[in-house]
Amino acid sequence: MKSYQPRPDSSELPYIIAHRGISGKAPENTLSSFRSAVSIPGVGMIELDVRISQDEHIIVLHDRTLQRTTTGNGAARNYSLRELKEFDAGSWFHPSFASERIPTLVEVLRAARGKTWVNIELKGDLFPRDLDMFVKRVIEAVRNESMEDQVLYSSFKHDLLALIRRSEPKAVTGVIYNIYRDFGRSPSKLAGRVNASVFVCAKHELRKSMIRDARQHELALYVYTLNSIQDARKMIQLGVDGIISDNADEIILALNNHV
Repeated sequence: MKSYQPRPDSSELPYIIAHRGISGKAPENTLSSFRSAVSIPGVGMIELDVRISQDEHIIVLHDRTLQRTTTGNGAARNYSLRELKEFDAGSWFHPSFASERIPTLVEVLRAARGKTWVNIELKGDLFPRDLDMFVKRVIEAVRNESMEDQVLYSSFKHDLLALIRRSEPKAVTGVIYNIYRDFGRSPSKLAGRVNASVFVCAKHELRKSMIRDARQHELALYVYTLNSIQDARKMIQLGVDGIISDNADEIILALNNHV
């Protein structure tokens, strides 16, 4: 497959990005969810969240704590990978997924290699002394799987993206907009501070001024979380570059069938 490019060709539709996999039909951030996503023609990218275990393994998990999506309790950071793998990460969604476990980043990368691009969102609620190590381990996982050209690194914590670029100067990075912290700052200003090439925001945060600014500065613009075809069509009309959805399969089907 070709190397990841932040913006699709001008003649193409936006990238359809599977948010935590096909998380509308399988438990989010699990191998079942990601394997479903990579099997669907038209999914341009899978999006996932990464954290670090007590013994410095990179795991795929959205929340800081375990109880919403697993049978564990408390902060994931307090457990070793072996301990984390004992928790059921699927039955909260449906009993048929009871065998699901928290995957490592390496496991997901191997499921996606050669099939689709991967948006790795780095969660940054760590002590400052741990951030360098966290970034190092994420980059190591990507390098060890030889997937440097298949990856977008994104984060609400923009300083992490600067650390990524310091270790991996050719890495493609994306700043995620936080309306409470970033209100009034343009996409180009936020991205420019850390040399990012992608700007990501929620659908309710998007403004026409953001679109104009992103276009003027040749930034890719991705929007989350678009779970209806009506929302997706609106964003296509506005000219966004990436549509992030829990229901990427349904979005693709509707677009292909001109629904």
